[in-house]
Amino acid sequence: MPDGPRHAAWRERDGFYPYSGPPEHVEVYPEHRRGALRMTEVRFPSLVPSGHAQNDTARARLFRHRERSPGQPIVFLHGFGQSWLWLWESFAMTLAARGFPTLLVCLPYLCERSVPEFPHGSAYSSTDASVALPAYEQAVADTRAALDWLLSSDEGAPVPGRPGPAILGVSLGAMVGIIAAALDRRFESVVAVLGGGDLHVIVFQGSLRTIVERQLEDRNVTVERRRAARETYRRYLDDVRHAGHPLDVSPAHAYFLFDPLTFAWHLRSRPVLMLNARVDPIIPRPATLQLWNELGQPPISWLWGTHWAGGPWKPYVMRRITGFLRDLEPGETRVPADSSATIDLDETV
Repeated sequence: MPDGPRHAAWRERDGFYPYSGPPEHVEVYPEHRRGALRMTEVRFPSLVPSGHAQNDTARARLFRHRERSPGQPIVFLHGFGQSWLWLWESFAMTLAARGFPTLLVCLPYLCERSVPEFPHGSAYSSTDASVALPAYEQAVADTRAALDWLLSSDEGAPVPGRPGPAILGVSLGAMVGIIAAALDRRFESVVAVLGGGDLHVIVFQGSLRTIVERQLEDRNVTVERRRAARETYRRYLDDVRHAGHPLDVSPAHAYFLFDPLTFAWHLRSRPVLMLNARVDPIIPRPATLQLWNELGQPPISWLWGTHWAGGPWKPYVMRRITGFLRDLEPGETRVPADSSATIDLDETV
């Protein structure tokens, strides 16, 4: 899996996931009332632009109760699935109604930021790391910029005795959220819904296998090369665990830098909650367990369903998330049990 020239040139942490925030200019739109809630939309130029005009305007919507919100602010990152940001608003509105001001961030290449060149956010799933890594870098930078604005707002400003901001992600949003939290310690807690780690397992045990294998064959990436890369990743993860920062270790392949496992170890001193589906065709159970183990085995709840946290599962998901956030106490370092990369190579190629 060839890496781009930028990867070959940079060997220090500042070469990846750049962030120059806060954004210099944020456009704040007039407030709208939604029953007992207030909604404010903000837009700002992406701090890691892709060159696609539609994609390079970051968007977010803040929902909060008309009265003062007692709960900590939440940055909410959506998943693939639905194609318009307003379809994810019900999740943010439910959290806001329960006292948690929630900033719903539109991820690059998705919803109102989609572009014809990468339909349905396909940049994230590209087998070319020089395409996928910049998409993740842009998503993380825009998330951190959104946090900057949230903390400057009345609802997000620090309050004595109130926990600091949480990051909550669903599916792709969970993966981006783990990376963002590991790189930005202002996120004091993490909620990962339908998330997983170890891209090798997600791809080759999940529903994307046929599509990705065809792409890899077209690029002459053989099974032997995949096995060698996986063994290299095992050694790389061990080095990352002993590093002071997840980007201090030079990766052999750029795709190591958008696998949540690379960053998970560095969240083991913060409160984390995972919610996952027992029969998930997109994030297979082994990928969930890999991430859970690397995070230090935090609390995890299993839904009796597939890759969806809405519908009949939504009330339970919301109760579990808000209960977790209300009961937060300073985290104790969790000690992961053994290496995350424990699956036999032959089972995943």
